[in-house]
Amino acid sequence: MLFSHQWYIWYLLVIASNVYCFTPDTSPFDAYGLKLAANDLLLVESISSVSLFLLRLAPFNYSLTCTIPYNDSNQYVYAVTLQSYITFNDTIRFVFIGVNKMTDVPFIGSLTYTGITGAAYIATINSTRKVKFPCTGWQSGNYHIHYIDQITSSNLQDTDAERFFVVTITPTGEYAYAFTNTFLIIYDLNRDMIATQLGNDTWPDTSFLPRAVDVNQDSLIVVFGYVGDSDSKYMPCAYLLNITNTFFTVMDTWLYTPPTSSSWQASLTNWDADIYASKYDLSVSINDAGDKVLFGIQIMNTIALLNIDRMHQNFSTSSQSLSNGKAIGMGKTVAWLDTDLIIILVNTYSLNYIWSSSQIFVYNVSIDNSFIVTAIFPNIQQTLSPTFGPILISFDVTLNGTVVLLDSQGNYYLLLPSPTGSFSDSSSRTSSSSSLCIPGTFTSKTNILPCSLCAPNSTTNGLEGQSSCVPCTNNSFCSLGAAFGNIDILSSILKNVNQARAYPVSPQSIRFDNILIENMFVINYSSTSRCLVRSPLFWALIVILVGLFVWIIMFIFKRHVQHPLGKKTHQQMERFLKKTDLIGEGEMVIGGLFSFAILVLVIFAYAFSNSYFQRYPIENVYEDVYFACDESMTNAQFSSGLMPIGIPPDDLEEPMFTLLDTQPLTLYMDFINTVFNCTDISVSQIKDISLQMTLSSCNDSASTISLSLLLPSNDINLQIALAGSHTIGAFRLSFQGPATELVNTKEAASYTLQNLMFAQTLSLESRLLTQQASCSLQLTKIINRTYP
Repeated sequence: MLFSHQWYIWYLLVIASNVYCFTPDTSPFDAYGLKLAANDLLLVESISSVSLFLLRLAPFNYSLTCTIPYNDSNQYVYAVTLQSYITFNDTIRFVFIGVNKMTDVPFIGSLTYTGITGAAYIATINSTRKVKFPCTGWQSGNYHIHYIDQITSSNLQDTDAERFFVVTITPTGEYAYAFTNTFLIIYDLNRDMIATQLGNDTWPDTSFLPRAVDVNQDSLIVVFGYVGDSDSKYMPCAYLLNITNTFFTVMDTWLYTPPTSSSWQASLTNWDADIYASKYDLSVSINDAGDKVLFGIQIMNTIALLNIDRMHQNFSTSSQSLSNGKAIGMGKTVAWLDTDLIIILVNTYSLNYIWSSSQIFVYNVSIDNSFIVTAIFPNIQQTLSPTFGPILISFDVTLNGTVVLLDSQGNYYLLLPSPTGSFSDSSSRTSSSSSLCIPGTFTSKTNILPCSLCAPNSTTNGLEGQSSCVPCTNNSFCSLGAAFGNIDILSSILKNVNQARAYPVSPQSIRFDNILIENMFVINYSSTSRCLVRSPLFWALIVILVGLFVWIIMFIFKRHVQHPLGKKTHQQMERFLKKTDLIGEGEMVIGGLFSFAILVLVIFAYAFSNSYFQRYPIENVYEDVYFACDESMTNAQFSSGLMPIGIPPDDLEEPMFTLLDTQPLTLYMDFINTVFNCTDISVSQIKDISLQMTLSSCNDSASTISLSLLLPSNDINLQIALAGSHTIGAFRLSFQGPATELVNTKEAASYTLQNLMFAQTLSLESRLLTQQASCSLQLTKIINRTYP
C-alpha cells in the first residue's frame, strides 16, 4: 500500500508539470518578438521551427551564410538583438531571449563569433563569390545562457505575463537589457554576468506588459507596452528609464490618447491584450541623436513621434501622430533612416486581422507636425523579388543605411545602399544591386531610396546616373521628371486641333435687304473705333463734308474772285459736278457732290454683299468678319437635332452615313519628352484574345516617339505597351481621315465628307504620364444639311 501511495503522488506531480509546459506555435516569424536583427557586420535570424540561428556576415552582397543550432532543442527564442555601432575590431556577437519549453523558465543568452571576418575572408579568396564560407567561427561552445529561474520559480503558474519578454542592447554592445512584467535584466556582456530587478518595484503600473524596447547612447531606455486590465481596457504606454549602478528607474511616462473621444481608436478596448497576439505588436525606435523617439501602434493604425529631453530625462509634453485610417497594421515596425527620415512598415489588416497589403513608407519629419511621404516600397523602380514577400512582418536598419526585410515565411531581403546617381534594385536575388537612375531622375545621397523625379523646369538632358538635375532651356516643355529640356513649348507636336465648333445663334433678320440696311446706314458710337471705320454711312458723310467744302470754294470763286483764271476754274468745276449729278440728272451742282456719297455707299454695298456671300457655308469660314461691326455675322440659319440610333436614316441621308462609316481612320500617337524608342513599343487589339498589330510607321527622335496605325474599324479597343521604365512628359493623341465627295444626280444632291483632323495633347506641368494610363475616345457623327 505504501508503494502505491507514493506512485500516485508522483503521477500527480508529472501531470501538474506538463500542464504548465510552454508549447508555442513555431511557424510564425513575428510571434513574441523580433526574430531578425542586423548591423553593419552581421545579420541574424532565429528560425524556431527548426531550432537554429541563420547567420550572415558582411559584406552582405556576398553569401557568407552559416547556421547553428540552438544551445538546447527545448529552447524557444523570442527575439534577437545586435549592437548598432560596430567596427571590424569589435567582438561580433548577438543576444537573444527566450524560454525553455519544458520547464517554462525564461533565459537570456549570447553567442560570440571567433572566426575570420567577412571582409578579411573576401580578401583572401580574391573576391570570388563561389567559394563556400567556413562556419567554424560559430561554435556551440561559445554560447552563454542565463536562466532566470530564481525569480520565476516562486510564481510558476503566472506564465502569461512572462510571454511579454523584450530585449535590447546598448549601441556599443557592452550591456543588454531585458524586460518583462515581473522582472528586469541587466546583462553585462563583457563579464558575462546578469543582474535582475523585480517588476513590482519598477513599473509605476504593475499591469504593464512590455512589447518593445530601445535604448539611446545615453543609456536612456524606452519600454513600450500596454497598461490596464481585461475587465476594462488596455492602452499603449511607454516608460522612459535610466540606469544607475545596475538599477532601473522610471523617469517619465507617456500614455497614448486617441485623436478625439469620438474617433474609432477611442472605441477600442484591447481587452485581450494580456494574451499574446501579433495584432497587438508595438514598436519603438530612438534616433541616433537620442532626442526623439518613434512609436508604432499597429492596433491603432498609428505612429507617434515624441521629443526626449536628454538633460531632464523626460518626454516632451506634446506628440505628433499619423493614422492610416480605420484598419490595423501601420507601425508594426518603425526605425530611423537618418536625422529627418523615418521608415515605417505599413501593413493593412482588417479589424479581424486579415492581411491585404504590405508597404514600407519613408517620411520626412524635419518640419514639426508634418509627415511628408518621401518614398514607398515596393514601387515601379523597386519591385519585390519573386522569392520574397508579399507579407512583410519586420525589418531592421543598420548604421550605414542597409535595410533588412523579413517576410511571413521567414525569408529576408537586403536593401543595400546605392551611391549617388543610382538606386537599390530589389527585383531579384536576396539582396539588392545598384542600378543607374533613368533620365529625368536623380539621387543625391547614398541610401536605399528610389531615384527622385526632376522638378518641373529641370532635366538631366537625356543622361542616366545623375546626382542632380539642371535647368531646362527657356520656353521649353519641361514637366515633372523631364528627360529632356529642349522641346520648344510652341512646337507643333504640342498643339491641339479640334474641328468641332459650336454653331452661332441664327440672326434675327433673314432677308438680305434688311441685313444690308442694318449694316449700311448704322453708326455704332458705343463700340470701338473699329466699328466706326467699317461703317459705310460714316464714309459717306465724310464724302459729303468734302463735297460741302468744294461747294464753298466754288461759291468763293463765283462771288469774290474777279480774276479770269478763277472764273474759268469755277466754270470747269461746275461743268464736272453737273456731269456727275445722278440726282438731278445733270442739272444741279449739289447733286454731283452728293452723287459721290451715293457712289461710296454703292461700293460698300457691293463689297458687303460679296463678302457676305463668301460666308456660306459656315464650314468654309475660318476667320472673323472684317467688313462689318458684328464679327460673328453669319450667312446661315441654324437648327440642330439628335437622331436616335434605332431609327435608320432615310434614302436621302443614307449615302452620308455610308461615307461616315467607311471613312478610313488613322491613329497617330506621340510620346513626348521620353527616352523610349520604337523598339520598346507593341500594339495589340483586345478582343476575346490579344491580337498583335503592325504599326504603319514609327519614328523616334532624341525626345519623342511618333507612331501611326491604320484602324481596322471605328469600334476598337487597343493596348499600347512600352517595355521598360522611363518617364513620359506628355501624350498626344490624334486622328485623321480623308475627305470624300459623292453626287446623287437623281436626287440632285451632293454629299461632302470633310477631312477629319483631331489632336489633343495630355500634359500637366507638375505631373507625368502614369504607369497604366487609359483613354476612351468616342466619335459622334455630325451631319450638316445645307440648302442653297
